[in-house]
Amino acid sequence: MPRRIACLIPLLVGLALAAALAAIVHADGLRHAQQTRLEVFHRLSMVQGGFEGALNARLLLARTLRVVISLDPDLNQQAFANLVKGLLADMGGVRFVKLVRDDRITHAFPEATARPGQRLSDVSPPEVGQAALRAARTGQIQVLAPTRMPEGDESVVALMPAVLPDGGHWGMVVMWIEARPLLREAGIMDASLRLDIAFREQTADGWRLMHGAASVFAADPVVMNTPVPQGVWQAGAVPLGGWRPSPNRVPLIFGGGALVLVVTTALLAIMRLLSVRLREREQYRYLVQNARSIILRIDQAGDIVFCNEHTERLLGYEPGELMGMPLVGTLIPERGPDGESAKRRLNKLLRDPAEPVLAETAVIRRSGELVWVSWAYSPVRSPDGTLVELLCVGTEITDRRKAEEALRKSERQYRLLADNVTDVIWGTDADLRVTFVSKSDLGLRGFARADVLGRPLCEFLTGVSRGRLQEAVATLKGMVAMGPEQLPAVTQDLEFLCADGRSIWLETRLGLLLNESGDSVGMLGVGRDITDRKLAEALRDDVERMARHDLKTPLGAVVGLPGEILRLGGLSEAQSAMLLTIEQAGEAMLTLINRSLDLFKMERGTYVLNRSPVDLLQTLERIKAECRFILREKGVSVGIEVEGGMPDEAVVIPAEEDLLHSMLANLLLNAFQASPEGGSVTISLALGDPLTLTIRNQGEVPPGIREAFFQKYARAEASPGSGLGTYSARLMALTHGGDISLDAATPGETRVIVTLPRR
Repeated sequence: MPRRIACLIPLLVGLALAAALAAIVHADGLRHAQQTRLEVFHRLSMVQGGFEGALNARLLLARTLRVVISLDPDLNQQAFANLVKGLLADMGGVRFVKLVRDDRITHAFPEATARPGQRLSDVSPPEVGQAALRAARTGQIQVLAPTRMPEGDESVVALMPAVLPDGGHWGMVVMWIEARPLLREAGIMDASLRLDIAFREQTADGWRLMHGAASVFAADPVVMNTPVPQGVWQAGAVPLGGWRPSPNRVPLIFGGGALVLVVTTALLAIMRLLSVRLREREQYRYLVQNARSIILRIDQAGDIVFCNEHTERLLGYEPGELMGMPLVGTLIPERGPDGESAKRRLNKLLRDPAEPVLAETAVIRRSGELVWVSWAYSPVRSPDGTLVELLCVGTEITDRRKAEEALRKSERQYRLLADNVTDVIWGTDADLRVTFVSKSDLGLRGFARADVLGRPLCEFLTGVSRGRLQEAVATLKGMVAMGPEQLPAVTQDLEFLCADGRSIWLETRLGLLLNESGDSVGMLGVGRDITDRKLAEALRDDVERMARHDLKTPLGAVVGLPGEILRLGGLSEAQSAMLLTIEQAGEAMLTLINRSLDLFKMERGTYVLNRSPVDLLQTLERIKAECRFILREKGVSVGIEVEGGMPDEAVVIPAEEDLLHSMLANLLLNAFQASPEGGSVTISLALGDPLTLTIRNQGEVPPGIREAFFQKYARAEASPGSGLGTYSARLMALTHGGDISLDAATPGETRVIVTLPRR
């Protein structure tokens, strides 16, 4: 702070000099302005004196005439003219003089300017008539400011009431005084005065300009008042060109400014030279005291001779308390974690500062708490190269040591888990090259880690599973692009190759590894051996296929022989009925086997659909009729709704009629069975493309099977069915190019939505 104040001294001195210069310039300006105004006042007083003298000389003429009229009220025109002519012999600027009684002109000079008996108000401006009335009423002289006359020039009009010796009013003397000669006689026109002069008259409405420019009174003029009988005429004057600044202003500003600049610059240079050494000395101290590191200097005896403020704050010591205290025993424990003497290590370091000892040590705070510090050392030598001190710079690494220890502990725990888990855990980089695999992979597939790490994961998959892996990766990246709230993961059944040439199936949970930017940097997989389950599923499929094909041969005799026996005759009615029952059961069995074969083909994608136009509404009505027994037994009502109203024509779609009938019958029968007694089932149709058929019934699908509702063998625990109904229905819808979905979002209600193409 003191150094900053010292740097401000030249600026403050410069500001003081500038303020003094501004005061000198201002004082000189005031002096010049006062002197100029005095000169203008002197010239204006001469002009005003001349103006008052010229005006009073002419008013004296009017007063003389008033006295004459008072002594001789019957003065004739000739005597009046001779008298005025004599009075005006040495006086110019009077245009004419008139005597007026009762607003009529009785005498005039020159005589040609008016006819006897002529009204004054008829030959004069309105202002003159008003002034005449005012003079007659008050008995006082009225002097009008310069007024433009009918002849075109301006004149000062003086009206002086005349009274008789007995005090009675006789009339008045009216004198027209030409304004320009009057002003010239006063000296206003004198160019040598070098003044811009203007006159104005004070009226009831304010000031009215009589002569000159209005700008004179807007320029702070020197003013003088001239009293007239009815008020004041004010004269204002400013020098030609306006008020000018002092001629000394520019020399003072530039000369004084240069002096202020030179003095300020010189002081700045001096202060900069003086502060360079101080700044250089303080730079080192500032860096040391404000560094976020422990900085110590120790002498040859191992005692502390310097420490920065951060060291004292960090370790809890008062300023200066560590000076002279030994490093070992005060800050560094006397023995390290390995039991070796810290004093011996310090002596070794003092002999050779390059010795890698005491690189990381525990440091004791004043409270007894230990913190870990990483040290760097630098020798401080005398001019002859002798080591006199050792500079020690330490960085606290307590948090790092704790983090490293926690990381090592975590690594041990996770490695213990990964090495002992029975599932196979593997990880890859962004290019799907294996970067980690658990030990369980060796016992499960027979590959050593060295044989797997760094190789593409696809090399260990069968052809079909490679495609599944690529599909899973694409699905995961799509989930990332949609911004999932949690890490994306999918489950896939993948067939892995073993070292002995076999293959095993692993149910693998796949997840992407993302960096902070959301980019994929690898993949993590956890696989569980499901080879036995896959073999069981394959065995079951083989058994089902064998049953489908092998049952048809003996079933032919069951279906055909009852008819032959009936044709032979000789049977009782009961025997014929039993044979007919055997024949119908065989045909039903054959139909089921054929349908099972069709479903098998649909699963493999080899089923050939035999499309024909099918009336959907008629099919629905037929299914209702087939299920009338269960509807009547449970009291379930069924309604069919068509969006936009029931159409006049049939709702025809291209489909295989038997297949469509089986699919819808399956779904509707489920809805009828799931509805409570007295419930209702609604079938809604939206005739778009694709066509949407919604089956809505009361009752909920159990939450545990909603996600697997259309999977094979999926059924509720209390359900008597096989779990193939919804699976086969969706398989038929997919075969037609449509789909089926479940909507269980509304409590107490189930909606099955079927979409089918219209063409």
